[in-house]
Amino acid sequence: MCANNLFTAEPQRYAEKIRHYWLLTVLAELNKNTDVRFCGAMPKLSPSTIEKNKSRIEEAAKKLFIKQGFHATSMRNIAARAGTSLGNVYNYYRTKEEILGSIIGKYQTTIDDRLRAIFDEIDEPLKPESLVRFGQQIKKMVNDHHDFWLLMYIDVLEFENRHFRKMFEGLVHNLRRRFAKQFAELKSRGAVHSDVDPAVGFTAAYMQFFNYFLVEKLFGGNRHFGLTDEQVITQLTGMYCRGLLQSHNGDSSKSPRKSRKKRKS
Repeated sequence: MCANNLFTAEPQRYAEKIRHYWLLTVLAELNKNTDVRFCGAMPKLSPSTIEKNKSRIEEAAKKLFIKQGFHATSMRNIAARAGTSLGNVYNYYRTKEEILGSIIGKYQTTIDDRLRAIFDEIDEPLKPESLVRFGQQIKKMVNDHHDFWLLMYIDVLEFENRHFRKMFEGLVHNLRRRFAKQFAELKSRGAVHSDVDPAVGFTAAYMQFFNYFLVEKLFGGNRHFGLTDEQVITQLTGMYCRGLLQSHNGDSSKSPRKSRKKRKS
């Protein structure tokens, strides 16, 4: 077939190619400028490139969620902040909540690893020196992951703690299991009151340290106990290890009325 007959021999085939090229061009422009998405196959990218692109999108989304809230942020806002097209964002995430879930999931893994390392360093959980060191480590963990705790409050306000709930579910049970040997030994030695669960006591200390430093970091607490951080850790440790009230004559069960009558006689 001569060259002059190329476009006359199979006109339908060449017309289809032209229409296909035109359609791809239009869809590419729509991806850039509108909410319409081209759902064809993505070009093959290396795993490292894919992770880099996702990280850029998630970092942009995180900053917007923290600044203006989840529901006030659109996918278009995220694309613009990340410096990419709207269609490219949709190539990686179907919804905004999927982006939020991915951000929280990665942070949660980091926090879990951090707590695991902290707990691994504790030999005797209710020993004063251990609690002081524990309080210092909780302070550092809160300070090092400022954005994570901000997202937690956004989750509470906008999702009724749907994403962060698992962080606190079964906390006493998990700590009781983690330090079962140490808690059993404390009970057998009579080192704790017979009616006190050491797992509850340690969880209370953990949550007090955590909440204190959360208020200091996120809400500008500005020494809201009127003490330095180290003094707060020392004071809380003393309260949990010794208690608040002194026993009278070795028996704290006597009522004030009986004690007064005894002193009068």
